[in-house]
Amino acid sequence: MHQSAFIYHRPPASLLYAQIWPRNRPFCGASAELRELHMGRCLHAVVIKFGFGFNNVIISALIDMYGRNNEPGDSLKLFDEMLEPDFICWTSVISALTRSDLYAEALQLFYFMHRHNGFSPDGYTFGSVLTALGNLGRLKQGKELHAKAITSGFCKDNIFVESSLVDMYAKCGLVDESRSVFDQMEEKNSVSWCALLGGYCQKGAFETVVRLFRKMEVDLYSFGTVLRACAGLSVVKLGKEVHCQYLKRGGWNDVVVESALVYLYAKCGSVDFAYRIFKKMPIRNSITWNSMISGFAQNGRGEEAVRIFNEMIQEGVKPNYISFIGVLFACSHNGLVDEGRKYFISMSMDYGIKAGIEHHSCMVDLLGRAGEIEEAEDLIKNSQFSNDSSLWAALLGACTTSTNTTVAERIAKKMMELRPDYHLSYVLLANVYRAVGRWNDAQKIWNRMQKKGVTKTPGRSWIENNSSSSVSFLVNSNIPGEMYNDEKTHSFN
Repeated sequence: MHQSAFIYHRPPASLLYAQIWPRNRPFCGASAELRELHMGRCLHAVVIKFGFGFNNVIISALIDMYGRNNEPGDSLKLFDEMLEPDFICWTSVISALTRSDLYAEALQLFYFMHRHNGFSPDGYTFGSVLTALGNLGRLKQGKELHAKAITSGFCKDNIFVESSLVDMYAKCGLVDESRSVFDQMEEKNSVSWCALLGGYCQKGAFETVVRLFRKMEVDLYSFGTVLRACAGLSVVKLGKEVHCQYLKRGGWNDVVVESALVYLYAKCGSVDFAYRIFKKMPIRNSITWNSMISGFAQNGRGEEAVRIFNEMIQEGVKPNYISFIGVLFACSHNGLVDEGRKYFISMSMDYGIKAGIEHHSCMVDLLGRAGEIEEAEDLIKNSQFSNDSSLWAALLGACTTSTNTTVAERIAKKMMELRPDYHLSYVLLANVYRAVGRWNDAQKIWNRMQKKGVTKTPGRSWIENNSSSSVSFLVNSNIPGEMYNDEKTHSFN
């Protein structure tokens, strides 16, 4: 038993409750805050030994301790053993489940508490349940609980409830509502700031994230979000500045922030630097592994991406939907046909993951690059995405290197049937004709395209200059060689 537990062994039980009980809950709370699970278990043993196992206040503190240490099973077991749990115990177990990402279970307990036990939620209960609703994307119920919090008087000057509302609306995609709640808050903390930043980042408003980050009192928890925004903007220089700020403020060994750093550097092409951070991380989550796999894959280092994927499995980390996109992309861009086929089958057979449109797209690209056009065509026809024009476009793109114009025509006609106004159907078929010297047929396709009024989508590129600005350009596809600025400049100075 932990040494700190022995301080409770000397006094008789009756004297113990009278003299040292006021310190019981602080000790349990300290174990929770410090994430000292072993010490918390020792204190739990002391509680049972001296007969305090029926004290609701102590048990609620133990429930909270197990919840903060990601042991929801122990929290539930303690709660289930209580004869008459009071409101504090209900709130503690709901919070414990929410902290452990068991959002549906937390909601189930909340509704049972409210309907069958007659307890009315307080600010902490509202906050925990709003967090659960936000993570489940249940906007309607979130709005209902918001109204309940207003009528109960918990929405004014209650930073816990207000921050949870900012988070709930942000995660449900209503960033304007989230910002409205945020602006009405008289006091803002790191939770409310990070929730708002996360909402804008999820929406893709990366520039807004950067602007808000410069205004806020920076908290270590906010660095992960702003680094994702830098990755979204592909501005590695700004990302390095944020990285330096993180280190200067004493940040270290935070799996969320370091995973965001791996994603940033890998996405911006600094894959070796991303790998250095990856190797030094003591703890890696699925986001870390997926970022590294995709980073190698997108930078032309497919064999290394496959190696990282296999290492992930060897270390007991179960690959998910995104993991297989990364490894299949690596296979498709490095000619690893047999490996690609193996991973595509393993995804459903070994891990129960249903192949999505992205996985099929990678496989079509892989088989098309290898010249297996008809196998790729059969894959599309036998999938649930048989009428998805993007897959047929990828396959037709592969036909540009093939001399089998019969297959190319068949695929192009299928695309035109699915999307008559889809310009790639005409452009890629014309390219196929030109590749085999059928110039007249290619011209007919262009004439048909113009007659139907089908135009090519203008291209867009981003340039990062020395002043840390990103400039967007458009390429006019209808006028060869012409490029013009779209008069949109994004500065982060």
